[in-house]
Amino acid sequence: MDKKRNVYLKMKTLTEAREIVLSGFDTTGHGTETVPVPDAVGRVLAEPVHARFSVPHFHAAAMDGIAVKASDTFGASEAQPKQLVTGKNAYWVNTGHVLPDNTDAVIMVEHINVIDEATLEIDSPAFPWQHIRKIGEDIVATELLFPQNHLITPYCLGALLSGGIFSVTVKKKPKILIIPTGSELVDWQQMEDKTLQPGKVLDSISGDVEWEEQSFFRLIELLDIDGDGMPEVLTENGFGGPVKVYDMDYGNEVRFQ
Repeated sequence: MDKKRNVYLKMKTLTEAREIVLSGFDTTGHGTETVPVPDAVGRVLAEPVHARFSVPHFHAAAMDGIAVKASDTFGASEAQPKQLVTGKNAYWVNTGHVLPDNTDAVIMVEHINVIDEATLEIDSPAFPWQHIRKIGEDIVATELLFPQNHLITPYCLGALLSGGIFSVTVKKKPKILIIPTGSELVDWQQMEDKTLQPGKVLDSISGDVEWEEQSFFRLIELLDIDGDGMPEVLTENGFGGPVKVYDMDYGNEVRFQ
């Protein structure tokens, strides 16, 4: 078949190329879908996400030691240590424990002198909210976690799950079709022990494109190598562009049909 040779001598600027692509394709989106948060990495949020829970959702000890009411420790000094009684005005806690009722401070275990099983001694006062993680210190319920159109990364998962978000609404991935064409191409999966003839080239690009694009697109199918013919599927479903251009490139023919 005679075909006019394609010659590409004029380059488009990045801005011009982007305009051509955006004008030729629907960029308004392809609908939305809801996915579990762990499956949302690499997806784009279709709507803003707000926290359901505060983090922490309770006042928590930030140090190992004893929880106390700060006013019970006022006046303690090295010259006049103050004694506390466990279970009465001093309560042993570990980091992360819920703060006991009627306490508002934590004294680090390193600053406590244990007299006996029931009696503790301190030589400096505590101040209110000392070594305590208050409710909502990291995240406050109803707080905006991520805005619409935010790209979810692995680092986002912790914030989403901690905030009580277990699924998110994301934009559906665009669909693509990968069609290797070229009479010189040879499918590596059919090579086995065959010898590669001069002028033939192993199709190494299709696999690269397939795996790379799966991060951003919903892959429809990777078709078999189609020689130099123009698959009907191109004219039926639209055309994005070739990996490389040459004199048997059907890109322009499809694009302007």
